[in-house]
Amino acid sequence: MNWDGLFVAKDRDVYEPSDDTFLLARVVAEHVGPGVRFLEVGCGAGLVSLVAARAGARVTCTDLNPKAGALAAHNAKENGLRLTALETDLMAGLDGPFDVVAFNPPYLPTAEDDHVEGLLDLAFDGGLDGNAVVLRFADQLAAMEPPGTVLVIHSSLSDSGPFRERLEALGYTHDVAADEKHAWERLYVRRFRR
Repeated sequence: MNWDGLFVAKDRDVYEPSDDTFLLARVVAEHVGPGVRFLEVGCGAGLVSLVAARAGARVTCTDLNPKAGALAAHNAKENGLRLTALETDLMAGLDGPFDVVAFNPPYLPTAEDDHVEGLLDLAFDGGLDGNAVVLRFADQLAAMEPPGTVLVIHSSLSDSGPFRERLEALGYTHDVAADEKHAWERLYVRRFRR
């Protein structure tokens, strides 16, 4: 696929860029520039990281799915861009510092019979309330040097309150950088700043 002049190869075991990815990519483009230390957590095919790299940011991206990191690195090479792709659980093992961190978490409330098969489930399973992964992200964020800006996708299908409270306890203020209405949900890019 091509998006905004960027070639993005796909893999059936990696989350395919979709409406949430495109919304986050547009917001990230407004928050990065040359020399900005940027981290994308849960990079999937790497589109958001490609946008940051094209803007001149120093990009690191992570994913627990080993096929995702490899695909993001491949897509960077195909576009003549540089990034470092790491296989890790969210931000485990990373200290930073990062100026901007972006995350499109698995945010769908997921009952036991809602799981998808294989590695792709990592991109969809947000736990029973949709917050299981994003709250682990908040815990890991608390353990590292705090970035100045954190951008996180949120769906109206789950309650963002617990996550917002965790980041506010870390000294972040919150607003909505962008939102879009879709047939079954509203997507938000929640912006946290220190």
